[in-house]
Amino acid sequence: MSKLHMKGRILQLINDQQHTGIWDWQITDAVMSEYGLSGAYWRGNTRVTLTDLFSSGIIESVKEKLDDEAYFGAGRVLFKFRLNDFGRQRMRDIALA
Repeated sequence: MSKLHMKGRILQLINDQQHTGIWDWQITDAVMSEYGLSGAYWRGNTRVTLTDLFSSGIIESVKEKLDDEAYFGAGRVLFKFRLNDFGRQRMRDIALA
């Protein structure tokens, strides 16, 4: 069986932590581990996907902090995300939830 496309899996990870939210670095770690990926390219790719989901109004940021551990790069902002009502509806529409 093939794996779910990465954007769909990212939405599932966010949905799984809906009550507490999930940090972008936690999403990245999970996706890279599950898909057998590594390196800065894939960390960046996940971050771009999260930006796309945020800018399209599917997810929302519930908390931000500076990256003091240099996961994405010292001084970058980390985001904690959750789905909003529109995002949950979209997941139902495409049979992800």
